Formats: sequence, structure tokens, C-alpha cells
Amino acid sequence: MATTPPFNLTEIMPTAVAPNYTDSAVIGVVILLVLCTLAGLVYLLYRYMCHNKGIYRTTGEAAPGVDPDKVFHDTVTESKEYFI
Repeated sequence: MATTPPFNLTEIMPTAVAPNYTDSAVIGVVILLVLCTLAGLVYLLYRYMCHNKGIYRTTGEAAPGVDPDKVFHDTVTESKEYFI
């Protein structure tokens, strides 16, 4: 019987050598897009918080009991004039 050497894939199809450089333009664009997105979100959040500052909506029904307008009205007395 004839023995054949083991099959070696690299003899038939050579492997491609990986490049020794990194694509800095792609990395720079990705970092720039991430920073621009974060800056835009911070700006929108700031605008939202400043726009809604101090808005309190209390449109519920009045609580049962003493009317607060009546309580404050009773405590104020008008000055009376006396003619002699």
C-alpha cells in the first residue's frame, strides 16, 4: 500500500495575512457619532427640565370641610369709623 502524506490545507489555499494597521478613520467617526448623540441627548434633557420647571397642576376636587377662603375672610376685620 502506498502511503500519502496528510492533507495540508495551507498548501492548496494560502491564508490571508491580517493587516498590521487599524482603521483610525472608522474609529474616529464612530467615537464622533457617539459623542454627538450624547451631546444631543443632554441638550434635549436640559431643555425639557428647564421648560417644565415650576409647573404644578393641582386640578383635583376640593377637600370636604371648611372652605379656606371663608376662614381667611373671617379673620380680616374692616376698620370702623366713629363720628362724635
